Parts: sequence; C-alpha cells; structure tokens
Amino acid sequence: MLSVGQFFSRHTISFFISLSSVSIAAIVANPGYVLGGLLFAGTYTASTMLQKINQKKKVMKLAGISKEEYQHIESQLSSAQKHIHTLSQNYLRVRSVSTFKQLLEMTRISKNIVKIVKTNPQKFYNVEQFFYAHLPSAVQLTETYTMLTKQPVKDKEIQLTLAQTRETLTGLNDTIQIDLKDALSNDIDHLQMEIEFANRSNTRKKEQLGWRGDNK
Repeated sequence: MLSVGQFFSRHTISFFISLSSVSIAAIVANPGYVLGGLLFAGTYTASTMLQKINQKKKVMKLAGISKEEYQHIESQLSSAQKHIHTLSQNYLRVRSVSTFKQLLEMTRISKNIVKIVKTNPQKFYNVEQFFYAHLPSAVQLTETYTMLTKQPVKDKEIQLTLAQTRETLTGLNDTIQIDLKDALSNDIDHLQMEIEFANRSNTRKKEQLGWRGDNK
C-alpha cells in the first residue's frame, strides 16, 4: 500500500546514507573495495528496511488500522491485482465486441477501486465484497466464458451457458460500479457538505449585501 513516491524516497535516502557511510569509512579506515562494497550493501539494505517499516507505521496510524489489518488489506490488494491481470488477459481473448467492452470497463473500474484502497486503506471496509466475491467471480466467469468460446462445437447447451454467462457478467459489472461508488461514498458526502456550506455562505453574503443596498 506504499506509494511509488515512498519507494523512490526510501531508496534515494538509503543511497546517500550508504554513500556517506562508505566515504567516512574510507577516510577513517580505508576498508578497500570488497569491505567497502559490503558496507555499502549492508547499510543500504538496513536503511531501506527501516524506512519501509517506518512508512508502513505512518500509513497505519493515518488510516487508524492495526498491523494485522494492514497485512490483511495488503494481501487482498495483492490478490486483486493478480485477478485484474487475469481479467485484462481474458478480455483480449473474447470474440464478442460487447463482451470485450464490458470486460474492459470492469477492469478499469476494478483498477480504480484498488487505487483508492491503496491510497486510503480504511476504504477497504467499504468494499470488502469486491475483494472477497465480486472480482474473483468476474475472473472465474470470464475464464469459463473464454474457454467455451474456443470450443469447435457449440450445441444448444453451450450457447445457453454462454448467454447466461454474458448476462451474469452484465450484472457483475453493475455491481462493481456500485462498489466504486461505495469506495467514494465518504468523499462524495464530504464534497456535498462543502458545496452545501459554500452555497449557504454565498446566500448569506448576498442577503447581507441586499440589506446594505450594496447590490444596487
């Protein structure tokens, strides 16, 4: 759940810390290339690990979650990314244009949900069913669908199964769209409150100007 910026930050800091350590050691003890290289690698690794732990603690504190919750959410995000990768591979294999568009949209929305939860882990609890059921079901259905479309013989039973699968995927797509709204629900509520407050402030200001005759 750590950002790309945090990744580059800790590695940049670690590089300069390691470089400084080797430089100081070279001045004081002249350890040589081998020991100097080991010192650089050891300092770099230790610094990076400590910074990563510290960054995770900050994320947990801001999100108000425990270490166990953080690890669980991190695991769910990792699984979701694998599911999304599989989903993106499947929509390239389908032969129906409408199904292709549907899976493309489902993949795009799923990526947005994962991105939101990465940014704010607390949002995970707004969309638990997306991670536990909706996304895995979408992947399983698309796997079955692509397998059936590749069969050389398509009897009535297979055609019926394909039609039912497309219908179920349509329902899942709608459900995942609702998941995205749930992930954004607190932000939308907060924005609506800000808009309402701004409108009231503007109305009050206009009334005050009217009383003073400033709007003439």
